[in-house]
Amino acid sequence: MEPRVSVIIPVYGCEAYLRACIDSLRAQTLDDLELIFVCDASPDNSLSILREAEREDARIRVIAFEENRGVSAARNAGIEAARGAYVGFCDGDDWVEPQMYARLHAMAQESHADVAFCRVFKERADRRENVPLGFETGTRFDRAAIRRTLIPAMLARETDSDELPLSGYTPRNLFRRELIARHRFREDIRYAEDLLLIVSCMLDADAAVAVDEAYYHYRFHGGSVTKRYSPHVPESHDLSNDALEALLWDDPVCMQRMTIRRRKMAVTAVRNLCYPGTPYGFFERVRRARAYMNRADVRAWFADVHPLRFAPRLALRLLMMKHRMALTMCFLFTYVFDRV
Repeated sequence: MEPRVSVIIPVYGCEAYLRACIDSLRAQTLDDLELIFVCDASPDNSLSILREAEREDARIRVIAFEENRGVSAARNAGIEAARGAYVGFCDGDDWVEPQMYARLHAMAQESHADVAFCRVFKERADRRENVPLGFETGTRFDRAAIRRTLIPAMLARETDSDELPLSGYTPRNLFRRELIARHRFREDIRYAEDLLLIVSCMLDADAAVAVDEAYYHYRFHGGSVTKRYSPHVPESHDLSNDALEALLWDDPVCMQRMTIRRRKMAVTAVRNLCYPGTPYGFFERVRRARAYMNRADVRAWFADVHPLRFAPRLALRLLMMKHRMALTMCFLFTYVFDRV
């Protein structure tokens, strides 16, 4: 008999947090689930921890890669192995509330939805943020509403903003297996890979339902990939955004949001050069930032933006990108913006 829910957990370099993740999943009020951990050749003791948990709990299955293949490959291996009627995801350094999968599963069933999605807690060392969802619990989106409302909200705000769009974060979602089995994460996209998979699934779904309750704890720490230099930026951004536009090219609203999304991610590409772990000295950061800003497509994204219409810090970033002020931008990202 198949379990009601399969949860897929890619694991790499998260030994310090892994036991808390495992404990939260084992404590789920939904007993009828399987937990598929995919160890992506983690260089720490994660695999030993997983093998111990596998021996203790028959619901746990461990897949171990012999070489590092990336989070997308790990999640894809989990999708192929999953037997549950619904499939969810968790990251090995995060944790979930005990009722998360029971609640999402019940809402998906009650609403006859292919996807159910919830709020997320952002957990930082000094504070917890309960991120608003923007939709009341039980809000159901049919195919037209998914295209009209949900997908644009995931791409970007209506205009350039420091506020984030509706997060395209895989672990907040529960997918019907028949739906997600038709899709895979792009394994050549190693950073910000979530949204493309979610949009592909949403376009293929008959209905989705919102659960305006926070169940997932997204942990920010010194090793978080979003706060350290990644060699896969901006190439992964470009691949993901090109693929999104290929899916959404005939929707003017979505394409307008994609330009806004590209501007936000272009700023991130410059900031990435200045994050902890960067292999580049200051002037090499400036050189690389200038080369990126001088790309014809990057210049085009900022050509029509009017920075002075926005709040001061956002206006400054847009102004520096528009006028390709690489030295000033790298100085601020290295010594000011991300130090406060």
